[in-house]
Amino acid sequence: MRITYRLASIWLAFSLVCAACSSNEGEASPTPEPEAVLTAAAETAAVQLTENAKPISTGTPVPDQEGSAPTAPQDVTDDNEGTATISVPQPTPITGGIDQAEFWADVSIPDGTDFSPGEEFTKVWKLRNSGTNTWTPEYGLAFFDGEQMSAANFVPITGNVQPGETTDIAVDMVAPETNGNYLGYWKMRDPAGEFFDYFVFVQIDVVGSSQAAVTSAPTPSGSGRITKVKIQVDEASPEECPHTFTFTASFSLDEAATVTYRMEAGSDTPGFTYNLPGEITGTFEAGSHSVTYYLQIQDSVNGWAQFHVLSPNDMISNPTSFTLSCGS
Repeated sequence: MRITYRLASIWLAFSLVCAACSSNEGEASPTPEPEAVLTAAAETAAVQLTENAKPISTGTPVPDQEGSAPTAPQDVTDDNEGTATISVPQPTPITGGIDQAEFWADVSIPDGTDFSPGEEFTKVWKLRNSGTNTWTPEYGLAFFDGEQMSAANFVPITGNVQPGETTDIAVDMVAPETNGNYLGYWKMRDPAGEFFDYFVFVQIDVVGSSQAAVTSAPTPSGSGRITKVKIQVDEASPEECPHTFTFTASFSLDEAATVTYRMEAGSDTPGFTYNLPGEITGTFEAGSHSVTYYLQIQDSVNGWAQFHVLSPNDMISNPTSFTLSCGS
């Protein structure tokens, strides 16, 4: 009986162990659905791509999964291709400086030089950049008024001219076919086509004879006389300095005649001097005629100007006064 009991106990224990093994085998993990497998794979891939990919800036910060503060956009960088750079054109800065010129010297053709009718010549001025902007080849000297004498309308400068530097500007011209005195005004012009205030002039005398002069010029009677002279200024007391005064002189002839005239000016300001054109001679029909003068003033002055006809008879206009105050 004792042996039987022991065998029974051993058998019972062995049965319990087998039952436990059978229970574990029956509870094996269920097979996952295909969608679940793809989802898990996709999530794994997404995590790997997120860890391995280099950030690309979209311009908009994106919050992370935990709701933390947005992350600032990053620059685009490729270790294999180098750094990607986007160039944004910047607008050309406006200097806001001052364009100003100053006569420095007559390099060629002094005032009153004689030429034959139709003779070619080259007038050269030396000008100083007295402003604050650098002159580029887009700057140049442009015809403004008076006698152009077959010259180009615009002559660009060569190279750059810094403030304070000088440059020579040469303009090719042709003397008119008719005898007489000729005066032409020129001004510097900026790249936008705007004239400077300051001007320079060329003044020549045409002497000799040509067929054109004989056929086109009126024949003076010898008895023509000046009956009236006058001069006036466009603005007697301007507020801006420097300033270019415009003077209009006029005279009347009772008959055709050859007339010689000039502008004269003076000042009550000690030491003040003017750069005025010389005498001009021309042949005119009977009637009224006008002449325009430009006077560039850069300093304070109290001045006057008058128009003086020297022939065929001497007559002087009443003076006209003008005032300019600088630095006040």
